[in-house]
Amino acid sequence: MRILFATFVATFIVSCSSRSINDITARRTSIIPSTLPVATPTSPPADGLRGDKQKQTKNVHNFFKAYGWLKKNEDIPEAELPAAIRKIQKVLKVSQTGVYDEHMDTVMSKPRCGTVPQYDPSESLNDTMQSRYVLWGPKWDHTSITYRFINYTADLPVSQQRSLVSDAFARWTQIAPITISEAPTSAPRADIHIRFMSMGPTEDTYAFTNMVADGLALSSGLINITFNDDYTWSDDRLFNYTAVHEIGHALGLSHSKVEEAVMFPFFEGVIRPIHPDDQAGAHGIYGWRNPRWIRIDSVVTSKNVIQISSAAATPGMVDGLYQLRSTGQILWYNPSGVWTSIDNNKDTVQITGSNNVLYQRHSDGTIWKYTTSSSSWQQISPASANVLEIYAAADQLYMRRKDGWVARYSGSGQTWNTIQQPSAPSSVQLAASDSRTLWNLLANGDLVRSEWPYTANGWQIVNQDSTNIAIAVGGEEFYKLQSDGSIVWLDSQEWYWKTIEDEGSVRVVAVGRYVYSRHVDGSIWRYTGTPGVWEMLDGRADSATVVGGRNGEVCEVGTGGDIWKLIS
Repeated sequence: MRILFATFVATFIVSCSSRSINDITARRTSIIPSTLPVATPTSPPADGLRGDKQKQTKNVHNFFKAYGWLKKNEDIPEAELPAAIRKIQKVLKVSQTGVYDEHMDTVMSKPRCGTVPQYDPSESLNDTMQSRYVLWGPKWDHTSITYRFINYTADLPVSQQRSLVSDAFARWTQIAPITISEAPTSAPRADIHIRFMSMGPTEDTYAFTNMVADGLALSSGLINITFNDDYTWSDDRLFNYTAVHEIGHALGLSHSKVEEAVMFPFFEGVIRPIHPDDQAGAHGIYGWRNPRWIRIDSVVTSKNVIQISSAAATPGMVDGLYQLRSTGQILWYNPSGVWTSIDNNKDTVQITGSNNVLYQRHSDGTIWKYTTSSSSWQQISPASANVLEIYAAADQLYMRRKDGWVARYSGSGQTWNTIQQPSAPSSVQLAASDSRTLWNLLANGDLVRSEWPYTANGWQIVNQDSTNIAIAVGGEEFYKLQSDGSIVWLDSQEWYWKTIEDEGSVRVVAVGRYVYSRHVDGSIWRYTGTPGVWEMLDGRADSATVVGGRNGEVCEVGTGGDIWKLIS
């Protein structure tokens, strides 16, 4: 196998190991840097600002206010602006230059939330995430919460506004053990008031949430959610996102430091799903809905469980949960909650699937494909004793062979294309991104990758570390598991490695934007998007593995064959 060294770094970087949640230090030569590169300008401005300084200064102050990093009526001294900019750049996961950059301007020029949490000295002095979930207090002192419209915008029909807000509340009640309903007209009061108000031509916030009465707990007074009626609310995407975001505040959540989260204070123009960080926040305040898990099967012959989840917005007909039993039977967990047999062949030894296609491998090395278009199994490879494993990702199917070859199904007949020549050390695991970038973990711990379209000389050494024992890809994000139990993420924007967990993981699973870790004690954890911050989903000691889908579906497989589904 010919492996080309990456051309984007001219020198190797060697450093020492570290156990803290920090920029990981590689144990051996690494092509990708082990620390966040700091691109210091040749002549950095003393105040860190370039261009429209008035706008940039305002954006920096607004960002600090959104996280409670500034006291009321306090300004950041000019000499401290570079340090303030570096703090923002750390949140945005870009190079900490201390100079206002294009990415900062893009993010902070978007519509933003005007909710200002109380000043938090611990947050203002460091980069911890201690208070990110709580805005005013722990939670409401009752679980049946009511809301009422005070007035409406003229931009949308009243019925549509009521429907959108009701749906926005429902997104939170699906994950927290609370009920939220519109207060009847006969009720003397409601917990949450929703109103529209002109804020003037210079106000750039789209909404804010505040308390009617002063106090430290949500139960001490009513909550007002105020929409800026100077915005045009005919765009239901902005209305939907704003409602979900501000309701999060009304329930006690502060602003998230995860850009993809609903509770991030800036809006990019698309409807965001509830993020694992948002879920962890709601669970941290209110707990989980019960029951959290249900057992959906208990068969000791269960051998292989997979979740097929398409990247398309509309789920595919083959999407869903599948299990392979040791008898060779393949079953699909249908929407009615019933396991349905779709094949029963004693020679089946493995199943895999992706992009609305299911595959099975037989003991003789033949590979079979199932799609809804054919409603039958089609043989796509001849028998071969060399086939070790098949792996499906994006719209591709890959094969690892005992002789060291890696091949890709051409999509036609039984033709396969080689994308790696035989070489020692052999391949241990494959993982591929949505854009078909193929990662290969070798037996000595080396990581190599090839970008689409694959070529004979397209492989690059990305990392050389003998402690690498497993890999995972979710969407375009790459993760590796090391023998010391740490999970390391590749920042593909700034191009460096960062440890995101070091709590004794023995398995890492990634799908879409979700990342899961199984610890040595059997507990299952979900990544919130903040390095070092994971939410425990289950503490069952007999857990063997976890599988997940792009929409947050989670199933856990026990060592005795039990299959559990997360329903809360």
